[in-house]
Amino acid sequence: MTSKVLLVEDEALLCDLLVGSLKRAGYDAIGATTASQARQIAGTFKPDVAVLDIDLGQGMNGVDLGFALTKQDKEIGLVFLTHLTEPRLLGISNAAIPADAAYLHKDRISDTTTLYSAIESAAAGRVGVGHRNHTGASHRLAKLTDSQLDILRMVAKGMTNQEIAAERGTTVRSVEITLNRALDRAGLSEDPGNHRVNAVREFIRVAGVQSR
Repeated sequence: MTSKVLLVEDEALLCDLLVGSLKRAGYDAIGATTASQARQIAGTFKPDVAVLDIDLGQGMNGVDLGFALTKQDKEIGLVFLTHLTEPRLLGISNAAIPADAAYLHKDRISDTTTLYSAIESAAAGRVGVGHRNHTGASHRLAKLTDSQLDILRMVAKGMTNQEIAAERGTTVRSVEITLNRALDRAGLSEDPGNHRVNAVREFIRVAGVQSR
């Protein structure tokens, strides 16, 4: 069994619960609630595996933290633990998840053996499709391109087309075209009611999170 696990989760209660579960399972586990805290701990703790929440709020996200930790130790195994069906919902490309890293939905860890199995697989560098839950996503927005989904994410955050255009360095007209294509591709333009409101509701439903 892998001996050292660094768990990074910005919800303090969940962090404590998971660390306690890992310790009871025989791991030498330690928790962190921020990316900066995690990097400090990793320097002295030298974990074999880091279990990282992707959405860490303000600042560095879990994927960026994972890359930072691998720069400190190229042998470290990575397990991303998240409520996001796929990282694109946070504006992160699915391709950013390393091929040897696990990606687990949080609703799966009610069975803690799934988490333990992912940790062992990541430590061994043998992560299979069973531990990469972001592949083959089948939600209603899965067919959208990265650009379309990113604009829809910004709409869900309450940004206007003008604000989105400024953020992306493009024109309002380009944002409108991309958004309309996204609505058509997801079948949202066929739903009754305000299409923009429907799109926001669908994004929040699929993401399963509140906008931050």
